[in-house]
Amino acid sequence: MSRNLLWSAAALAALLLLAAGLFWPDARNSGDGQAAIGQPRTLSTPAQDAAKVQGSVGQPRALPADAQDPSEVHDAAVHHRPLPISAAPVGGPIVLPVSSRDGPLSLEDYRGQYVWIYFGYTACPDACPMTLALMSQALSRLPSEWQGRVRGLFVSVDPERDDAAHLGDYVGHFHADIDAATGPHEQLREIAARYGVFYQRTDVESALGYVVDHSSSTYLVGPDGALITTHPHGTSPAELMQALLDQPAPP
Repeated sequence: MSRNLLWSAAALAALLLLAAGLFWPDARNSGDGQAAIGQPRTLSTPAQDAAKVQGSVGQPRALPADAQDPSEVHDAAVHHRPLPISAAPVGGPIVLPVSSRDGPLSLEDYRGQYVWIYFGYTACPDACPMTLALMSQALSRLPSEWQGRVRGLFVSVDPERDDAAHLGDYVGHFHADIDAATGPHEQLREIAARYGVFYQRTDVESALGYVVDHSSSTYLVGPDGALITTHPHGTSPAELMQALLDQPAPP
């Protein structure tokens, strides 16, 4: 099966789950300060998110006593297991030479806009297409006054396979306002460390050859490029929008 067919199937499966309402607040009851749009909620800080382990999709669970700062990671065998993460996210600049824009991409390109950022790779079987489908739903449901003021950015941690063409094809399955970028590992690791992202290549006995285990948080960055908050894996479109609409509207 071709990569394009795999991407299309993954994107379709994610959107079908969304259509079934599995990731909307009324279908979830994790007790973690979640609320529908317009209702008060408490956003966790990056440090608090770094001290969690996300269990099944969207369901936070307690940190095991023998674990040290793990984050739920989803590998290509669709196993969900805790892996270590970096220090609490601080965010900061992102400058990468390869992108779906056919040239270098910088977070500064989005100055004056809000950006949802997610780290993953195009061959990811579950967490990445699901998260980008959730992000796509949030982008499509923005109020009219916010349209064109919010972007999505997918940062690939698999530069060996994810060239500009693959990145463009991949994010094109989700939303026109989602871009993608990647670069050498020395750049990616420095960026990942500042955003509290863990990723690790693992060889497997399959046609893929290897998979990339990675943490699965979504980061909201403000118009000034500063990190506002970190969302755990499985955060619904309504919750993404709530955190966004709690911020001042960009000019």
